[in-house]
Amino acid sequence: MLLDLFTLADSALPTGGYAFSNGLESAVQMGLLRTPADLDAYLQTAIHTTATSEIPFINTCYTGDPIPANLTDILLAYDAMITAPAIARASAVQGRNLLRLMRDLYASDTMGRLYKTLLAQSAPAHYTIVLGATCRVAGLKRIPTCRVFMYQFLRDQISAAVRLGQIGPLEAARLQKRHHKTAITAIAAIANADHTRASRSAPQWDIAQGMHEYLYSRLFQS
Repeated sequence: MLLDLFTLADSALPTGGYAFSNGLESAVQMGLLRTPADLDAYLQTAIHTTATSEIPFINTCYTGDPIPANLTDILLAYDAMITAPAIARASAVQGRNLLRLMRDLYASDTMGRLYKTLLAQSAPAHYTIVLGATCRVAGLKRIPTCRVFMYQFLRDQISAAVRLGQIGPLEAARLQKRHHKTAITAIAAIANADHTRASRSAPQWDIAQGMHEYLYSRLFQS
């Protein structure tokens, strides 16, 4: 299972994560990230907000049936929490990509049914829920799945900062290593919460994400 987790965390996994900055690009253009210290504080906030808003949905995917009867309600609740259209589209695109990938990598009758059920929903198959649901069906444990999710988020944010010229590769590696502990702490704080306790607590980040579509020029899709 360790090698499977490495595969899911690898940047070569074709889900499209590197096309999205998750609001970092617009935060840069808004002048919120002028110094390395600003970026460090931004990552602290983004990690904790992501943990409180995303990890509870992954936790829910690991309770009850592998294909929960209230899957529609879970997807709608997640969809309602996303305030920026660009972020919602990014989540849906990455979710579909991951769903197809996991169907092929972990083929089974249950995975096939999950694939069809998620695509048949009235709400998009968002990435976070697809990751939680498919990893559970694939036999991966909850905590490692949460850690892979947070690692992917942190990696993509730092990679976006490098490509935007905010930091160099060496400082990127330092930030990645330093904030692994931040991510582990954030996961532990929300370990027993289900999706009904999910919350977003960084309105300035939400504003930055919402401003992305209005940028004159941009490198990322969100």
